[in-house]
Amino acid sequence: MSKGEKHHRTIRSFVRRAGRMTASQERALETLWPKFGIEYSPQEIDFENLFGRRADTVLEVGFGNGDSLVAAAVSHSEQYFISIDVHEPGIGHCLIGMRESGIGNVRIIAHDAMEVLRNQVAAGSLARINLLFPDP
Repeated sequence: MSKGEKHHRTIRSFVRRAGRMTASQERALETLWPKFGIEYSPQEIDFENLFGRRADTVLEVGFGNGDSLVAAAVSHSEQYFISIDVHEPGIGHCLIGMRESGIGNVRIIAHDAMEVLRNQVAAGSLARINLLFPDP
């Protein structure tokens, strides 16, 4: 790099943290991820097709263990929730809560929120964005 050039780092919306995952969280990731998880791809998500009907969609970044997400999804069953986090024990905990509450209006993406917003979310497709537990 020459003297006048600046190095631009890629903005990341997270730092991966190691954490202890319980056996039930691991089972939830194995068994519930296929139903509630969205694998990252650089293509826009069709929310109406994903959930089977048209409704307001809320994007939530950093849901922690998912307790507040599950409570919101139960209270607002008329809305969809697309939730992004990368902490696997938290994702496992959230999936367990989703199963126990019987909700179907939540999908989870385990990827960098900046890339998800840039590539998977169409402009004007969200009713609201909740930015929780920002990391870093």
